[in-house]
Formats: sequence, structure tokens, C-alpha cells
Amino acid sequence: MHDSPHTASAVATVAAPEAPPDTVIPPAGQARRAGATLLIVAALSLATWWLLIDPRWAVLDVYGNPANAAIFWTLFAIVCLAFNLELKGFDRLAQPARGLALAAVTTGSGIGITALLALAWSNVDPSFAPERTGGAGYFTGAVFVLFVFVTNVPAATVFEHRPWKTLGLGQPWAGIAEIAVSTVASILLYVAFALPVLASWSGVKDAPLSANEVVGLFYSIVVSVIATSNLTDNEPWNTVRGRGRWFLFTALGNVLLGTCLFFALSGVTRLLLGADARSALGADALSLFPAQLGVCWVFWMIFWANCAGSMPQHLTPAKNRTVRVLVTLALAVVTFTLYYRVLAPHVLHEPALAPGIAGNALGFMDLAIVWLLLFVIGGESWPLARTNRTS
Repeated sequence: MHDSPHTASAVATVAAPEAPPDTVIPPAGQARRAGATLLIVAALSLATWWLLIDPRWAVLDVYGNPANAAIFWTLFAIVCLAFNLELKGFDRLAQPARGLALAAVTTGSGIGITALLALAWSNVDPSFAPERTGGAGYFTGAVFVLFVFVTNVPAATVFEHRPWKTLGLGQPWAGIAEIAVSTVASILLYVAFALPVLASWSGVKDAPLSANEVVGLFYSIVVSVIATSNLTDNEPWNTVRGRGRWFLFTALGNVLLGTCLFFALSGVTRLLLGADARSALGADALSLFPAQLGVCWVFWMIFWANCAGSMPQHLTPAKNRTVRVLVTLALAVVTFTLYYRVLAPHVLHEPALAPGIAGNALGFMDLAIVWLLLFVIGGESWPLARTNRTS
């Protein structure tokens, strides 16, 4: 059994509603709006952290896996309601009531599911017990959502609700069918990859992947899904014709690309961490860091698609996509470095992880993603004018 002090997350995004032709945002206005959105999301994330999670200042003692689990399950609720169900029911409300209602329901669900697993389900399976060392019980429950993102997110954003909508189903039935099938797939993945290394009763001694490797690898697959759906316009998957071949090529392609990203991001993070940190962390802990850099990249990919208009748009398609990938990756690298060396130790008051670094980006950066999605997708950037994706 491998207990891990970390939890993980993954989330993709759908585009914000398109603005009517007469309200297209000029580049300068879009840049100002994107900057304002970034400041608002940063302020909301820091305020929430300092009040509820910060190990030095917070009113609650939930730093680490308890808080990370609640954030992760909140992301699960956002994916189901905003992506799979396309805000069905919430779309009847005007802003800001719509955004506030989505925030209340999703955060309530995240906290509720975390409490249910820790306080009730743990009586059935002690693997989920909150008393496990390092909060491993919270982690065991929360890591399930990683597999949900591997299945639910592409169902909504890559496959565009097919085959359900092509069969004539509207919302909420298309979303319900999508969630049901994806959840079954998620359970199979969870049982195959997570429980053998996380369950307190597991007798597996030589699992092919440790808990950190599972998170690092599957998060990298999610990064592939988000990158191709948000930055490259679903290329190269759209080069294949034929529905069955396209589904298979897209699914297998994201697994292959995600695996390649796992090794590539592993190399990048090892360089960024430095020799002293690498030596202190060890090989297994280092295998989690592709997810740590990945969550920084996910934040910027969501932001770029929904707040920055997927710039650039004026170059050739290949150049547009290449620039988006390189710019968001560069922003992720800068964010990763500043987080571990400045933000986590000096602003968020997180404990040291290794010489020169502190914290766990899968906590605070997930919190920032929650606020970004709630503000931009749920709240349509109210009170700012709506952002829109122009690609």
C-alpha cells in the first residue's frame, strides 16, 4: 500500500457563450477584461485560502488532503453540471443569481461528498477513514475524481455529447446518460489503478504503478485532452474520418499523447526543481510532479480559451495552435516556479517539501481553477461583460 500526502485534480473547460456579432470584443478591451478576470480570480482564491485553508491563518484545521478533497469533489460537481449537463436548470436564472446558485450547489456538493465518504462510507471501508496517516483516507476518495476527468471531460468537450445528442436526446437526458456511462468507466479505472495501491485492505505488493505515478500519468492524459480540445481545435484527432474510427483514434491518441507528456513534463519539472530538491524527494515523489506542472498548465489553458479569446487567431491554423501551446506552457512553467519557491512558502504558509521548495500545487491551483470556472463559466464574468471564445 502506498499512502500519499497529496491529492490531485484535473479539469477541462467548455467555451463561454459566444457574444453576438455586434458585441465582439476588440483586442484591447479583451486584454483588459482578461486582466481584470485574473485579478478577481486571484483575489477570490487567496481570500478563500487564507480564511479556510491556510495552515497558519485559517479558522479551520483542514490544510492538506481534507481541503484538497473538498476542492476536487467541487470540480467534479462543476464538470457534471456545467459540462455534461450544460447548466441545465441554472440557465433559467439571470446573472448573478445563476453564478451564485452554481457556486452554492457545487461547493456544497464538494464538501458534502467529502464528509459523506469520511464520516459514513469509512464505516464500510476503512480505506476512506479520516484518521489514516497523512489524510490518506481523504486522498483515497478524492482520487476517484481524477478518473472521472479522464472520462467525463472528453465526453462533453471532445466528443461533444456524442452519441447521445445524435440519438436525439436533449438535456438533461443526454448529460445524465453521459455521466452514467462515464462513471462506470471511471469506476473500472479506479478499481484497476487506484484501489490496489491506496486501499487499507489491499494485499497488492508489486503494483505496476505507485499512487504518485497513477496521479502523474492520468493527470498527464487529462492535460492532453484539455490541450487538444482548447488549444489545437481537436487536432490531430479531427484528421480521421468515420465516427467509429474517430472515437477510437481520439481515445487512444490522448492516452498515447498523455503518456508522452508524462515523461516530458517529468523531465521539465526535474530541471525546475534542481538537484537538491530532486535528491530529497526521491524518484517516487518526483513522479507526481508532472501533475503539479500540469495543474498550472490547465489553469492557463482554461484561462486562454475562455478569457483571452484563444489568441492568436490571425496566423495560419498551425501557427495559431503552436503559439497557444507554447505561450500557455511558458506561463505554466513560470507559475510552477513562482508557486514552489515564493507563493507557497511566503504567501500561503505551506510547509517545506524539500530544500528550496514548499507546498503542493494540486491544492491551491485547483482552488484557483474552481474560482476561474465558477466566475467565467457559471457567472459569465459578471459584473464584467461576458468573455467569449472566438475560435
